[in-house]
Amino acid sequence: MFIFAIMPLIFEKKPPSSRIGVWHILETEIELKAASRIAPEDLEIAETWKNESRRKQWFACRALLAHLLGLPSVKISYDEHQKPSLDNFSGHISFSHTTEYAAVLVNENDRAGIDIEKLGPRIERVADRFLQEDELKHISEAAEQQLKKTGLNAGAQGQCHPHTELLYLYWCSKEALYKYYGKPSIDLKNDIHISPFDYFCNSQATFAAMVNVPEGVANHELRFERIGDHMFVYTLSKPE
Repeated sequence: MFIFAIMPLIFEKKPPSSRIGVWHILETEIELKAASRIAPEDLEIAETWKNESRRKQWFACRALLAHLLGLPSVKISYDEHQKPSLDNFSGHISFSHTTEYAAVLVNENDRAGIDIEKLGPRIERVADRFLQEDELKHISEAAEQQLKKTGLNAGAQGQCHPHTELLYLYWCSKEALYKYYGKPSIDLKNDIHISPFDYFCNSQATFAAMVNVPEGVANHELRFERIGDHMFVYTLSKPE
């Protein structure tokens, strides 16, 4: 199949009832468009955008979805809150992308949320907008301990400060949960709380979070992965 020949699948997992994938976007726009298998009416929408990178990321997510589910065609609809769904599919999907990567989570039995971000210092300026006081405290303490343990020079070229890594972990986690619910009433700072865990002992790990919902407090499990200078987090299915 054409998609296998052009798209480098760098991460794929198939836990029960789910599919998770990450592609490295190296193709031309023409190749991605051909692999995306999208409906003609959706293609017309994408071709009105002036930004080529945006179009490539959009095509890449759909091409990855087609691969994960073995689809001959892809038609995506959005609800009033811009939460995507796949036509003629009873499960749930979630997209995320950067200039370099496209990430997709498919869940047959539960809602889905995924987020991928490129690490960089810009997040330091806005941390207090999405983190609670105890989350900020844990991040600072954990980062300080890691610096003492490793002797990392915080300004070393090509190295990400531990504090920045944790900020992105928390940001991606909250974004994934926000996408899981797909409701603007969920506030990243006040309604989503990430439980502390020993991030620096793992290159990947499962961890917990709590979300304030109208019914009370919902408990969630998430998983993070690092791919080079990118962090990504996805929601795990709740026990049935």
